[in-house]
Amino acid sequence: MTNPWMIMLLGIITVFVVLFLIILFLLGFPGFFGALKRREHGKPAPLPQIIEVTKKTVLAADGSASQTAGEFSAQEEETLVAVLTAAVAAASSSEIGSFAITQVRQAQAESSGGFNTPVWGRVERLARK
Repeated sequence: MTNPWMIMLLGIITVFVVLFLIILFLLGFPGFFGALKRREHGKPAPLPQIIEVTKKTVLAADGSASQTAGEFSAQEEETLVAVLTAAVAAASSSEIGSFAITQVRQAQAESSGGFNTPVWGRVERLARK
């Protein structure tokens, strides 16, 4: 078979036959993988309500106003710093003396419910259980 036209014709026929078989193979994929059960998503949970947080005066046992929420006495602040130091040390697997907490203050609250995070961060935070 030395005829160049016959070789060219058999090459073109071979290419189109193989392309046709590839198309049939790809068309069979949905039927083959359709048997696998797809995970169906249920109805999403409702979003939690955002509650506005305001500062309130704390009443002492004798009825006098002692301090506002968010302000700490010296002993409470020392306790808070100790707890925060222990939490950071445990979370970062470092020693307590390797860092220092220099200041503890309440973050500036924005107009939307006392949070200083974007909406998507707020929703994610409130969605945790």
